[in-house]
Amino acid sequence: MRSIPRSIFTALTAAMGLSLAACAAAPPPAPNAPAAPGDARAATPPPAPLPEEEAFAVRGTLKDEWLPLLKQTPFNPKSALVPPVPAGVPAPPAACDAFARRAPVAPARACGDAQGALDALDAALAEDDAARRDARLAGVETCAGLEAGLARALRAELAPVACGDAIAAPFLEAPPATLKGDLYQVLLGLTLSARLARTATEPPALRPPYDQQRVLAFTKGPLFTWVTDQARAIEDLGRLGVELPFYAKGIVAVESGRADMRLVEAVRSAPLPDAMRKDAELSNVYYAELDQLLEPWKTRGRDAALVGLRELSSVGVLRDPRVDGARAMLSRLYGGRRVDALDALELPPLPEAPAPASGAERLAARLPTYYAGRLLPADAAARPELLRVLLGRGVPLQQRAALRTAEQLSPEARQLYARARIELGRLYWRAVDFDQATALLTAWPEGTPRSPEATTLLALALGLRNGPEDAALMMRRAPLAGLGLGDVAALDWVARAKPASPYAGIAAYDAALIKQIAAPQGADARYWSDVAARFREAQALLTGPLAQAAEERARAADEVARTAR
Repeated sequence: MRSIPRSIFTALTAAMGLSLAACAAAPPPAPNAPAAPGDARAATPPPAPLPEEEAFAVRGTLKDEWLPLLKQTPFNPKSALVPPVPAGVPAPPAACDAFARRAPVAPARACGDAQGALDALDAALAEDDAARRDARLAGVETCAGLEAGLARALRAELAPVACGDAIAAPFLEAPPATLKGDLYQVLLGLTLSARLARTATEPPALRPPYDQQRVLAFTKGPLFTWVTDQARAIEDLGRLGVELPFYAKGIVAVESGRADMRLVEAVRSAPLPDAMRKDAELSNVYYAELDQLLEPWKTRGRDAALVGLRELSSVGVLRDPRVDGARAMLSRLYGGRRVDALDALELPPLPEAPAPASGAERLAARLPTYYAGRLLPADAAARPELLRVLLGRGVPLQQRAALRTAEQLSPEARQLYARARIELGRLYWRAVDFDQATALLTAWPEGTPRSPEATTLLALALGLRNGPEDAALMMRRAPLAGLGLGDVAALDWVARAKPASPYAGIAAYDAALIKQIAAPQGADARYWSDVAARFREAQALLTGPLAQAAEERARAADEVARTAR
C-alpha cells in the first residue's frame, strides 16, 4: 500500500482532538420449502396459512410504555442562563432580523382567560403567511390567559431554525417571574439548537490550482482554524444541551449530531493536491485513512442524534423536520444500519381527515407535538375526530397517558391509536409501540367484529414484535441479523386467507419486506429465493407503484440468491 503525505493529516488531527474528548453517550424463522438456488420462480408454492387462532397468537409479555411525569418545576428568574455565543458560530441570517423586531398585532378579542387565549392562538396559527402569523403570535404574548413564554417559544419553533436564538434569547435575558421552569428549558433549548444549526455550514474554500504547497498551506491555515472553532463550538453547545430534559434535550441533541456530521463532511470535502487526486490508488488510501480519523466524530454525531430521537419519540413526534433530517443523516452515513428501513412498509390507506370542526382540532392540526401536549385537554384524545387529527403530527405524551387509562375506547379510536403506535414504532424502531398496538387490537370490544384494516394492522404489529428496544440499539447492533423480527404468520394469514382480504396484497408485501429486513447474516440461497417468491406473490395481488416495487425487490432478492451459498 502506498503512503501519503502525513502533513495533511497532522493539521486535521490537531483540530479534531479538541472535540473527541466529548465523544458521547449516548433465532429467525425457518425459510419455506427450498427452491433451486437463485431461482425464486421455481420455489415451492406458499403453504396454506396457519389457522387464524394460531397465526394471531400473542406470545410472550407485551411491553408497556414508561410515561415520565412532566413536573412543572419552579423557576427563579435570577438563575436564568443565557450563554454567550461561542466563537466561530455565525450570526443569525439577515432574515432573522424581521422576527427579532416584529411589531405585534393585538388579538381581535379579549384573551384574559384560558379560552380567550386559545382562541387568539387559533386565529394566529390560521395565518398562512409566516410574517403575519409571527406578528399575531407576538400579539398573543400579551394574553394573560396563556402561560408566560409559550407564545415566544412557538414563534421560535415556527421560524427558520437558525433564527431561534434571535427570538428566544432576548426573552430569556429578562424573563417574567411567572415563567415555568420547563418552558424556560425549552426556550434555552431553542436558543442552543439555533446556534448549533449555524455551525459547520460555511467551510473555507480554496480556489485552484491545487498544488501540494497551496493545499498544505490551506489545510494548516484557514481550514485548521475553522475546524478548531467549529469543533469547540459544537462541543460547548452540546454540553449545555445534555443538562436539559425531555423535549429541550431532544432538539439540542439532534442539532448537535447534525452539526458533527456536517463537520465530518466538510473535512472530507477538503481539496487534495492534484497529484493525489489524479492517482486513484493514492486517493483511495488517503480517504481510507481519513475515514478512520473521522470515525470518532461520526460516532459522536450518531450518538447525539440517537439521543435526540429517543427524546422526541418520548414526546410522541411523528412529523417534524428535525426528525426527518436526523434520520436522513444517519441513513446516509450508516447505510448498513438503516434507521429508515421500516419506512417502506405499507399500511392500509388512511381516509382523508375531515376539516377540523373545533378549535381543539384546529390547534391539534397546527401545533407541534410538544405544544399540543401542553395546550390540549388530554382526555379529549379518546375522541376519534381529535385522534385522527393528531395522527398528522404526533400523539403527545399527555394524550398517550390519558388513552392508557381511558375506561373504554371505541373501535374507531382503538384502531386509530393502534395505527399511531405502529407509525411511532417504525419511525423510531421502538419495540414498545408494536407491543402497545398489539395490545390495543387484540383487546377488541366484545360483540364488535374487527375490521379488515384493524386485522391487517394487528398482523403487521405481530410481525414487527421482538425487535430492538429503539433506534439506538438497532444502530449499534449491525447487521440486522438476530434482531428478532420475522414472525409473519399473521401477515401470511391476511395475504392468503379465503375469502380474500382487501389488504391481502399489502400484507404479502409487508411480510416479504420484514423477511428481507430481518435476513440472518449469511442467509443462504433458499432464504433469498423465499423472499423473492414472497415479493412475487405480493406483486400478483397489487397494482400500480407498489406492484412495481414488489417486482424490483423480487429481482434484487434473486440476485442475492444467485450469489449466496
